[in-house]
Amino acid sequence: MRLVIKVGTQVIYGKFALNRMRLDQIISEIAALIKHGHEVVLVSSGAIGAGLPYVHFSDVERQKKVAAAVGQPLLMHNYILAAQKSHIAVGQMLILADDFADKGHLKNFVLNINAMLSHRILPIINENDVMKGEDLRVNDNDMLSAVVAAALGADKLMILTNQNGFYTRDPDKYEDTELLKNIPRIDAKIKALCSKGKSGLGVGGMAAKINAAEYATKRGVETFIGNGEKKGTILEALKKDFSGTRFAAQTKTQAKKIK
Repeated sequence: MRLVIKVGTQVIYGKFALNRMRLDQIISEIAALIKHGHEVVLVSSGAIGAGLPYVHFSDVERQKKVAAAVGQPLLMHNYILAAQKSHIAVGQMLILADDFADKGHLKNFVLNINAMLSHRILPIINENDVMKGEDLRVNDNDMLSAVVAAALGADKLMILTNQNGFYTRDPDKYEDTELLKNIPRIDAKIKALCSKGKSGLGVGGMAAKINAAEYATKRGVETFIGNGEKKGTILEALKKDFSGTRFAAQTKTQAKKIK
């Protein structure tokens, strides 16, 4: 099985810094999958959040870009420490959205990821926020993870957040809400249930996750939204009974055949 896991900032960022215990738990579960023969790719947010405490600019956008430059090595350092405890190797790849529009860049991306996976190395992907030209406020890694999953012909995409899954109403605001466990198809009714709000340092929100799930499922990738703060969520991707929300794939997965 080939699985892409996306980890949001809210999952791995504590009150003032990266949550090292959470990172250790995430990597230990990924390591368990790798040791059982599965291929895993991690798309991780968190660089800006990790760097912000060290950067104080009046220019907000410049502050975020510099924070990403400071925070990315901090983020990777903590992932490396966690990976060492679980006895696996990790490799970093920073990409831009334009890399998927360029056939040569896409081919290089797929070949390099496949090479890492064939040697049981965990690729850790993040968007290159320092070099991107867009406003950082309008982008997120949810769609990036969906594009990566589709490009790699993944079987499953798991988007980890600080919620248990997709609800009929925002569980932080309403008590009379229901967790939707299985969604066969994302349609206008599902999209209408999305909260447009964003939380803390994250730039996505549930609407962004639903858009990512729609993109992935239309390309044959079964998609999950689950609670990354809860132990064992990643391993549940192998079970029939997932505690979060499962989105059915719409077509048979077509892996990229690039040689």
